[in-house]
Amino acid sequence: MSTQNHFLAGLSYIDQRLDDLNEEFGDLPELEKEKQRESINTKIQVEETQQILEEITKFVASAKITLVELKDREDKLVNQQFLSRNNKEFDAISREIDQIRLDHTSLSEKMRSEGIKDENLNKILEEQKANYETLQKEIKDISLEIEELAGEQKQEVRDLKRQKDSCTSKITTINLKEYNRIRKNYNDAAVQVKRNSCSGCYNAVPTQRIVEIRNNKDMLFLCENCGRILLSDDLEINDDLVKSLI
Repeated sequence: MSTQNHFLAGLSYIDQRLDDLNEEFGDLPELEKEKQRESINTKIQVEETQQILEEITKFVASAKITLVELKDREDKLVNQQFLSRNNKEFDAISREIDQIRLDHTSLSEKMRSEGIKDENLNKILEEQKANYETLQKEIKDISLEIEELAGEQKQEVRDLKRQKDSCTSKITTINLKEYNRIRKNYNDAAVQVKRNSCSGCYNAVPTQRIVEIRNNKDMLFLCENCGRILLSDDLEINDDLVKSLI
C-alpha cells in the first residue's frame, strides 16, 4: 500500500530528475529573459525617441507658418508706418515691428536648435533600432538553441511532469505545502535516513526516531538539523517506485 512517504519520495525523485534536465539548458533560460528585458526597454526607448521626433516635426511645420505670418505682418506694418499721421503713431508701429522682428529671430533660432536636435535624435534612433534588431536576433537564436535541447528531452520532460502531477494529487495539502516550502531551500526536499543519518546534511537521527519513521509512513518527520523531510530507510527510491505510484 502506497503511503505519504512513498508519494513524497516519488515526488522528490521526479523533481530532482527535472532539475537535472533543466541544468542541461545552462544559463540559456536566464539569458533569454535578460535579452527580452533589454529588448522591451530598447523598444520603449525607440518609441519615446520617435514621439519626440514627431513633436519636433509638428513644431517645425507650425513654426514655418508662424514665421511667414510674422513676415507678412511686418511688411504690412512697414507700409502702414509710411502712412502714419504723427510721431506717436509712427513710434507705436515701430515698437510693434521691433517686437515682431524679435519674435521672428527667437523662433528662427529655436527652429535651428530643433533642427540640430532632430538630426542628433535621428542618429540615436538608428542606433536604437539597430540595437533592437540585434536583440531580437539574439533572442531568436537563444530560443532556437533551447528548442533544440528541449527537443532531445521533450518526451522525457512530459512523462516526468505527468508522473509528478499524479504524485502531487495523492499528497495531502499540508504535506505538499511543507514539501514546497522546504524545496525553496533544498533541491532534495525529501531524503532518506541512511546509516542512521539524514542523507541531506548527514546529521545523526536518533534510533527511536528512525523506528517511528519506518512505522508511520503517513506522518511527516523533519530533520532536526536541516529541516528536510526524512524518508524511511527501507524504501527503494527509483524509477520502479515512481511507476508503481502512477
